[in-house]
Amino acid sequence: MLFPRFRLRLSPVTVFLLGLLAPCGSRAQQAPPKPQTILFVGNSFFHGRYNPVFSYNAAAITIERVGKQKIGDWGGIPAIFKKFADEAGLAYEVHLQCINGESLKLHFDSAQYTLRQPRWNTVVLQEHSMYPLPARRSGHPDTFRDYSTRIEQLVHQANPTARLYFYQTWARADQTYPAGKAYSGLPLDSMSQDLHRGYYGAARLNGRFTGVAPAGDAWLRAIQAGVALRNPYQPEAGKLNLWGEDHYHPSAAGAYLNACVLFGEITGYDPRRLGPQEQAAAALGLLPTDAVALQRVAAEQVLAARPAAFSTAGGQQKTGKGKTKVKTKAARQLP
Repeated sequence: MLFPRFRLRLSPVTVFLLGLLAPCGSRAQQAPPKPQTILFVGNSFFHGRYNPVFSYNAAAITIERVGKQKIGDWGGIPAIFKKFADEAGLAYEVHLQCINGESLKLHFDSAQYTLRQPRWNTVVLQEHSMYPLPARRSGHPDTFRDYSTRIEQLVHQANPTARLYFYQTWARADQTYPAGKAYSGLPLDSMSQDLHRGYYGAARLNGRFTGVAPAGDAWLRAIQAGVALRNPYQPEAGKLNLWGEDHYHPSAAGAYLNACVLFGEITGYDPRRLGPQEQAAAALGLLPTDAVALQRVAAEQVLAARPAAFSTAGGQQKTGKGKTKVKTKAARQLP
């Protein structure tokens, strides 16, 4: 049996519309992931004082100016974080708001316009190096807790899904080993433990922080493991000095360790995966063996505080074809 032939005829308008629709799907599949926007808020403990840390990868991050302040080619730890993200295939847009030598109170008083912008997916707060300590040790813990909470409220009013972290700082050798200082005559561990209690206590009391990046705890772990020296005034061969020349700001090794901790805690990416050929380490003058040792210490410290830190349940994970998927984490139980 013969069937008549039918020829489908499309109008010119239909052909034009189909032509527009066809490439749309392919463009959508090829579109890069929307970057996560992260804001680091603190002082020179973020960008460091000495090169190569101070200006490392500065062009890759954005500095948020506060008032009429003078800004420099600041790179430092946020810029190392950015390099890690690029190497890991994670899309991050990194911003730094820095007021040198100051506390979170001045950020709240002077930079509310920036802090309350809804574009921030993640905000990391770093307090003045002494404020989280007990008052008897020259600290201002009440001011720290008050203004970190005020900033948290500003951020969450603008973006209720934003994730906030504390960046726990480290024991200062210049406050421990010389005479007449806040921790003179005490072991370095004492200041480290007080900083731990200050930051974790503030996060627990607030209840709306996603977590704490335990950089200060990682410094103590590196010292106890023999990776880093305990007293920079008495150098030991074969051990890294985490402090810079002032025994206060981080050296290249200290900044690298801090960045590894921040990266692991915030993204959920195990810093040990960066490996011996990681590019920031080479640019900062660290040997591959030292980079691996610092990556390991950072990973161990993050996992010690949060055993599921690098599981697929949390952080930013790659989903194939170069895309990333971000899961928003609620405030977790803090140690």
